[in-house]
Amino acid sequence: MNTSFLRFIIGRLLMILGLLMLPSILVGLYYGNPARVIWAFVITIALCELLGLALSYRQPDSDIFYQREGFALVSIIWLLYSFFGALPFYLSQSVGDFIDAFFESVSGFTTTGASVLSSSLHILPEALMFWRSFTLLIGGMGMLVFILYILPNFGARGVYVMRAELPGPVFGKVESRVSSSINILYSIYLVMTLVVMVLLRLGKVPWFEAALLAMGASGTGGFNIYSNSIAHYNSDYVDLVMAIAMFIFGMSFNFFYLLYIGKWRQVLHSEELRWYVAIIALASLIIFLNINGLYQSPFQALKDAFFNVVSVNSTTAYTNVSIANWPVTTDIVLLFLMFTGAMSGSTTSGLKIVRIAIFFKSIRQEIRRVLAPSRVQPIKFDGKRVTHDIQRSIAFYLMTYLAVFCLVLFILSHYTQSFSGAFNAVIATLNNIGYGLDLLGPSEDYAELAPFAKFIMCLTMLMGRLEIYPILLSLTPRVWKKY
Repeated sequence: MNTSFLRFIIGRLLMILGLLMLPSILVGLYYGNPARVIWAFVITIALCELLGLALSYRQPDSDIFYQREGFALVSIIWLLYSFFGALPFYLSQSVGDFIDAFFESVSGFTTTGASVLSSSLHILPEALMFWRSFTLLIGGMGMLVFILYILPNFGARGVYVMRAELPGPVFGKVESRVSSSINILYSIYLVMTLVVMVLLRLGKVPWFEAALLAMGASGTGGFNIYSNSIAHYNSDYVDLVMAIAMFIFGMSFNFFYLLYIGKWRQVLHSEELRWYVAIIALASLIIFLNINGLYQSPFQALKDAFFNVVSVNSTTAYTNVSIANWPVTTDIVLLFLMFTGAMSGSTTSGLKIVRIAIFFKSIRQEIRRVLAPSRVQPIKFDGKRVTHDIQRSIAFYLMTYLAVFCLVLFILSHYTQSFSGAFNAVIATLNNIGYGLDLLGPSEDYAELAPFAKFIMCLTMLMGRLEIYPILLSLTPRVWKKY
């Protein structure tokens, strides 16, 4: 393990985190927030800059950087960002308990959107409301751009970080292209966020709220501003803007890069995109057929079905209507979507559609092998053969996911009043979706849980965002051995 190189990068990243807090101070000054709120950010920025300078003042002894450094770096920086991101909440006395502040920060950076606070715009000063949603924007696309800005000649070593932050069975074919075009990707990301904000403002959403909602949609985290979420605006226009935004941000960002360089056909021929559209369409149709009788207008039924399908599938978890009175069948469909997530390479979490697609193809291949062992054909995805190693890695990931799910479920069962409560809490955090189907719904929060339960849920959110392995590997002593 090249600890000197990790120290240097971590120090620079902490200094950047301090700079990222400056917009929140400007928001606080504009809205006349109390001095304690401004000073909370000032103190946190000072701590980030001083510690960052101390860690990165001396150049690293060696620039050796391999995959285990990538996994370690990603795990450490997400923990540190969550810790320092919690300080403004705590130092401003807006959140009385540090574990609550840490929970809120982790939920933001992991784009989960779960909250220990009451879902009201007025529960926090505007500076903290902005910072809370800004963490969604930062966490949505990860920390890659910061590393590439810190080390302009980072080169192929950035791939090791991308494998830790954006793992996936077929993402390797675009890693080098994405790392070399990271500036374009982030420019697209920010422009799309601004477009959503402007469109919401055209729907008469106040500028500040439009900015918060746009960051929630782009980061697919969805911190609620009001207790009834998007239903507060009672606007079909706002519903459709948010639904389309969540659908788009559930797509792989490599697609937007390909569109930018004019390779439209490559996007249209993507098999994962076809699976994504098919799952959204089928789920929306099933829910529409189940709820149509509850509505006077088929358009309203279809709009609400589509909105909630893309909201859950993208792990954003905004809601525009109470689903408590919907048939049980709709709950099952939404439960399936909570696990699948959207596309690999997007800002979403969950198992990812590419894994689900290859897993189902593997099942079909196994059935064919049993029926006709001599005629089994290889699995293909996007026209390319899926190797046995990829199939094996997906199977092991699903088993690891299940093991972690059961372990966290067992732990949280001691802190919730029912199995459904513990089950929903694990779904909400491990899939970074923020809420379950009943106990911990969009209008509820996690304040009633014990501090240890909240801490476990923080670790679960981090594992869900980083897809488990970086956290597990960081807990392995062998990773930290020096070369």
